[in-house]
Amino acid sequence: MACKFRFSGFILTLFLFSCMDKEKPVTLGSSVVDKKISMTSSNVEGLKMDIYLISENEVSGELLAKALNTSGQEIGRSKVILNLQKDDAKLLSFTFDSNVDMDSVTKFLVDFRKK
Repeated sequence: MACKFRFSGFILTLFLFSCMDKEKPVTLGSSVVDKKISMTSSNVEGLKMDIYLISENEVSGELLAKALNTSGQEIGRSKVILNLQKDDAKLLSFTFDSNVDMDSVTKFLVDFRKK
């Protein structure tokens, strides 16, 4: 009976850990920080990443969100067009292609596309 209880507890623990997503940090790149844009929150759920940005100055351009693996290699990217006025804020959503292995992603980097 005790063995059956331990096994059930093990299965429950395994189930709970498999259902919990590991938090994946989101970092702003230097070109975003240099334009005096800050991020107050981020959320990653499935293939979608949301970030809330606040700008001190007017800024516009194409933002790239790069999905990085444990080696720091890019394994996926998504882009959005950013248009913020002075002292403005916006929630942005990046959606990654379904071919991106999100289980291999350990962090994200958001930066402006190089011209």
